[in-house]
Amino acid sequence: MSARVFSWILYAVVGLFFGIAAFVKVQDPSSFLSSLLTYQIFSYSQASVLAYFAPALEVVVAFCLVSGVWRRGAALLTIFMLLLFIGLVAQGMLRGLEMNCGCFGENQLQTTGDYLLKMGQNLVLLLAVAGAWLVETKSKGPEPSDG
Repeated sequence: MSARVFSWILYAVVGLFFGIAAFVKVQDPSSFLSSLLTYQIFSYSQASVLAYFAPALEVVVAFCLVSGVWRRGAALLTIFMLLLFIGLVAQGMLRGLEMNCGCFGENQLQTTGDYLLKMGQNLVLLLAVAGAWLVETKSKGPEPSDG
């Protein structure tokens, strides 16, 4: 399997996850809004904006990762979003909150194991997109010099 095919498969898997997550949120934005409020860091108005903005961003990222349109930017944005998700879940764990992460609908985080599993899932996605980006970058080889 070529490096390009391998990187595309990794991008497609991450894109599929983001696409499914967005679809679930778009189906029930009020449930996602409720989930965001369980993080206890967003005001109601902030959570309301995020409840509509986050799924739209996830759709765009999913499309870009799978199609290749603006893929490098989408990959970097995906890395940032996954780091943010990990941080949001970690703060809930450290504060002892019972949260609903809202990633794929109802997903209660109550025990340390629940939190660690969710952070691990996001870490796997992070490693996949970062790995795809590295493989793709190395497979293109060095940029030609002007000299």
